[in-house]
Order: sequence, then C-alpha cells, then structure tokens
Amino acid sequence: MYNKTSEIINGSDNFLIITHTYPDGDSLGSQVALYQLISQLKKNVVAVCNSELPYQYKFLPYFNKIKKDLEEINIYGKEYICFCLDCSDENRMNINFKTLKDNVKYIINIDHHTKNTNFGHINIVDTKKSATSEILYELIDRHYRKLLDHKIALGIYVGMLTDTGKFQYSNTNYAVHNVVSELLKFNLSPSEIHRNIYENESLSRFKLIQLIFKRIKYVESCGLIYSYVLEKDFKKLNLPYSAQDGVINLLRSVEMVKVAALIKQTGRNCFKISLRTSDSDIDLFKIASNFKGGGHRMASAYSDNGSLRTIINNLKKYIKDNI
Repeated sequence: MYNKTSEIINGSDNFLIITHTYPDGDSLGSQVALYQLISQLKKNVVAVCNSELPYQYKFLPYFNKIKKDLEEINIYGKEYICFCLDCSDENRMNINFKTLKDNVKYIINIDHHTKNTNFGHINIVDTKKSATSEILYELIDRHYRKLLDHKIALGIYVGMLTDTGKFQYSNTNYAVHNVVSELLKFNLSPSEIHRNIYENESLSRFKLIQLIFKRIKYVESCGLIYSYVLEKDFKKLNLPYSAQDGVINLLRSVEMVKVAALIKQTGRNCFKISLRTSDSDIDLFKIASNFKGGGHRMASAYSDNGSLRTIINNLKKYIKDNI
C-alpha cells in the first residue's frame, strides 16, 4: 500500500487532507506533516477539520491554514486525492462522506485504530503502530526521505508524543524511540514542544479543572471515577472545548481506579465521554463500541445522547457489565 500511495502522490496535483473532529496531537500532527510533504512536492493541498481546533497546537506549522468546512472547497470533478487521517470510520470526520467519496479520485485512509472500517479506496491501517503519525513516517521514510525536514519532523513528533502519553503508555516501544531518534536530527526541541502543549495554560483553565474536580464521583464497586463538564462552564470561563484536554489523565492517575471517565457536553443533550485505564486486562474499546465509539484498549471515547443523568447511568451500567 505504501508503494501504491506513493505512485498516486507522484502522479497527482490536487490533495485534500481531512482529520477527525475535536482533533488531538496525532491527528493534527499527521495533518500538518503531510501538508508540508505535499507542499514540498509543489502540489496543491488543502487541509480540513470540521470542528474547533485545540489551542494547545497553534504552534504547529499550517495550523491557521486548516479550514473548518469542506464546503469551502470545490471538490467536484474527481481531481482531488483525499487523505483521511486518524479516523477509525467515516463518521469521525463529521462530513457528508458519500458526497466526498463520489467526487474525489481516491480516498486514502491512514490510521492505527482497532477495527478500522477500511472505508478508503486504499487503506493503510496498522494497529501495531503507536500513532497515525508513525505510519506516516514510514511512508515518508520509504519514499520521500530526502524531503524530511523540520516541519514534517515536528508534526510527526507531536503525534507520537501525545498518542503515547508523553512516551509513557504501553504502546511506547523500541520502534517508537527509533523513530523519535531520527526526528530529533531535524533541530527539534523536546522541551519547547512540551512547554507549548502542556505548560501554556491560562488561569481560567485551572478554574475549569477546579470545577471538574469538585464534581468527581467514585463508584467503588467497579473502580470507576468520573466527572463532567458542561457547555455553560466553557462559556462562563470564556474557554474553548479543548481546555478540558488532559484532565482525564489526572483522573486516571488516582490510586485504586480501574476506569476513569470524563463526560463533556458538546450540545443540547449531546455528550462525548472519554475513557482511560491503566489496567491492561480492561478493554475500553469494547465498552466504547457499544455506543459506536472507538479508540484503543486502554484509551477510548464515545458519544451519547440524553440528559446528564441518563449519560451517567449508561456509563455506570456498561462499566459494571464489562469490568
């Protein structure tokens, strides 16, 4: 698939790069790295993410060039090659996928999530990789090594850094460190990158964390710790949705906790639930998939509709039934 993808890139002129809504460091890092690669090849490239972008990644190259709406682009005529990055299924992009598929020449799906639906014309899916950005590195290393530069290395490094939990999760292995050692040759500053993502917060964000901490509940019978954050909390503190990023990992770090959950309101009676565990015997993906969610064994997420009480009761039921 790497060879075929390279042939398509070399023989085409127009590219569209899409990633999932509410993107993370891997999705955005992969997106800007591929954007830079296509730019280096002197080809036309457009990036799209149909949601708010997390401010923690505004230091990334091309961050301000990522468009919010596919409708801003005239994709008709089958001229575009579309890359879909870090999406386990076509619904993760929050776009009219049928219209997209009917009007682009190829869809190339690059992902590392379990049970990817292989929705592309070409699917480069490797669940053994730590991150989508690591898969992208392999494509570049095989076919475009001479084009690997600071901007590409930065995007890939950020993707791998964040999807391995700062190189702490169980998906951190010798291959990850081998790739990182190559990336560091391109004048990257790990301390500066860490500071931009994790140490560049407003006082208001800590007030949000304070609210979340006040709402913490622990269900001893199944080792579940959970809390929630509402739309009105973000508005009151004048914070974007992405201000809650990372809080789930603080909940996960509590002693004796088997599963940590953070419930985040995204609209009227609409919630996104993030799940984390440090117990390798627990399969969070199985729980998330009951709600058509996705992710990995130890880190998954799903969406649910209803009142906050209903969301919490559903969460408790599925945790108790599966743990």
